[in-house]
Amino acid sequence: MTAILFLALLQQAPAADRMKVDWERARKIYMANCAGCHGPEGRGGKGADLAVPKLRRAANDEQLFRIILGGIPGTEMPPSWYLGQNSVALVTAYVRKLGAAPDPVRTPGDPAKGKLVYASQSCAGCHDRGFGPPLDEIGIRRSLAHLRQSLEDPAAEVPEEFLMMRATTALGKQITGARLNEDTFTVQITDATGKLHSFRKAELKKLDRLPGASPMPSYKGTLSAAEIDDLVSFLAAQRGGR
Repeated sequence: MTAILFLALLQQAPAADRMKVDWERARKIYMANCAGCHGPEGRGGKGADLAVPKLRRAANDEQLFRIILGGIPGTEMPPSWYLGQNSVALVTAYVRKLGAAPDPVRTPGDPAKGKLVYASQSCAGCHDRGFGPPLDEIGIRRSLAHLRQSLEDPAAEVPEEFLMMRATTALGKQITGARLNEDTFTVQITDATGKLHSFRKAELKKLDRLPGASPMPSYKGTLSAAEIDDLVSFLAAQRGGR
């Protein structure tokens, strides 16, 4: 049976027939290849929250299958074609099962208070200027634990697209910021003010990559535990209007 036919039958089958899916094999494939980013229960982490009845990028099983198979270009979601189409089909079914009856997300604080904390720390100053990742859907893409880690220890996991770099010009001037684009000959860096700097590598005196460095400060010790709880709750509520 082809993977697409399997998906078609899965969509049309009554609940009793769907139980014929080898869920243990599907779980093992998911745990080995997906849980590292999406969490063992699909609650998210580095990857999106999958334990929801409707996925923004996948309105049906076939779309979800194609995303898992081919990945999402320009994101951290890699292709999984190497698993084989039947295994990808099993993962598709398992992801749908995770989202069939999701538990409500229980956030630790008050999102309304968290909104005030967000404003008081001028978070939009960086995230709306491209010096940090956009946050309008961060509640879908990151788990509560990951959001808390990003506030308390942001250098623990810096997104690849926000690698910090320091460019030293021929005159000795240093520009530090997040890498926006880079190719063999040029590099573009966004500094903390949102200004874009473009350089030809051959004209630079030095170009340093700063792995483990984050443009975001740690708020542990700056904010109270209650304020961090509130801010986590506010960020978790940012789900793109969903």
